[in-house]
Amino acid sequence: MITGKEFKEIRNLKGLSLRDIAKCCNVSAQLIGQIENDQKAFTENNYKQIIDALYLATIAKTDSEISKKK
Repeated sequence: MITGKEFKEIRNLKGLSLRDIAKCCNVSAQLIGQIENDQKAFTENNYKQIIDALYLATIAKTDSEISKKK
C-alpha cells in the first residue's frame, strides 16, 4: 500500500491535479489533499478509488493531449 505522500508524488509526476483525481473518485479535492498530507487515512474504498482514478485520469489526460496534437 502506498502512502499519501507517495500518492502525491505519483500524481504530480503524472501532471494530475487534486481535482482530476477527486472527480474520478467522486470525492472532494480537499479529501484527496488531506490524504496526501497524512491528515486523513485511506479507507479501503478510498484507496481502491484513488488507485483506479490515477489510472483513469492518466488515460484521459493522455487521450486529451493526443487529440490536441491532431
